[in-house]
Amino acid sequence: MLKFRIAAAMALAALALGGCANWGAKVSAISSIVALDIKNPVSTGNIAAVESAYGIALVAANAYADRYRNGFRCTTTSLESVSNLCARRSIVEKLQAADRTAQIAIAKAKAFIARNPTLNAGSLVDAAQSAVAAFAAITGS
Repeated sequence: MLKFRIAAAMALAALALGGCANWGAKVSAISSIVALDIKNPVSTGNIAAVESAYGIALVAANAYADRYRNGFRCTTTSLESVSNLCARRSIVEKLQAADRTAQIAIAKAKAFIARNPTLNAGSLVDAAQSAVAAFAAITGS
C-alpha cells in the first residue's frame, strides 16, 4: 500500500513538473481513482461455491490416489487403459502438490475477502503483487 501511494505521489509530481496546462484536473482524477472504494463483488458465498466445486474434484483425485495405494499401480510396460485401471505415482504426487496449492489459495482468498469488504487501488495492487509472488514461487523464476 505504501509503495502504491509513493508511486501515486511520484506520478503527481511528474505531472506538476511536466508543465501540463491541465495538470490540476489530472491530479484530481488520479486522486479520485486512488481513493475510490468499490464494494467487493466477491463474497464468502462465492468462496463457498469454489470450495464445493473443489471438493467434488478432490473426491475424484482421492479415488485415483486410493487406487494407487491399494496396489493398482501402472508399470512402464502397462499404462492405464480401458482394460487396465491403474494409477501412476507421478500423477498422484502432482495431485498432492496441487491440493496443497489449492488449499493455500482458498485460505488466501478467504482472508482477502475478510480484510477487504471494499476494494481500492491499494488492496488490488497488493493482491496482484501477492499473485505474482505466488506464481514466481511455483515456477521457480
